[in-house]
Amino acid sequence: MDVQQPVHRGAWVTRVGSPAGLAAALAGGLATGSFGAWAYHDDLLRPLAHRFGLWVLLVALLSARQPARTAIARSVLGLATAVLAFYVGKQVMYGIDYPGMPYALNFSVIAEWLVLAAVAGSLLGWAFHSIGRDGRRGAPATAAAVGLLVADAFRRSTNYATDGRVLVPFAALAVVLVLAVGVRSLRQLAGTAVWALPIPPWVCCSSPDPISSSSC
Repeated sequence: MDVQQPVHRGAWVTRVGSPAGLAAALAGGLATGSFGAWAYHDDLLRPLAHRFGLWVLLVALLSARQPARTAIARSVLGLATAVLAFYVGKQVMYGIDYPGMPYALNFSVIAEWLVLAAVAGSLLGWAFHSIGRDGRRGAPATAAAVGLLVADAFRRSTNYATDGRVLVPFAALAVVLVLAVGVRSLRQLAGTAVWALPIPPWVCCSSPDPISSSSC
């Protein structure tokens, strides 16, 4: 009698989780990176390409209610895909807007951002993997995502008021999406609010802004 041998997936694929999880990470990274590239060349939406809100939202949605390893793997994969989609998309959009003009990919910059994607994906994936869970870790994780989204928009808007026309509505929409994933009861909502309140002032007052301002 033939005995079917088990199929062993690669360690990375195993950590990412199901094929649906792998597809979500790739699709999310491709969508946000491509949108960021398009926004970079749009007068109204350009602020979104210079801030972290898109990527914080991506990682929060990929990580919510996942085991820590799965959340980290999906976040790193999603952000790495977003980096590639962003820089390739920028080149494509540049060619459309300025046909015939020379423009080449800067592979050293891409490599730098891929390293940052691995670091940020690991840290935020771990921080956000408890989003939506009951208990003591769920509310702080959801609050961390909400606080970072609010702080990112608030900090830029206070320095550049015109950017707030785009960043504030986007942050509001992103917060609603995170809460929809992470909150299932009034108790969770109250806990998230309590934990989220100190985060925007702390981020705005203590963190430097060299990376986001030079990301493009």
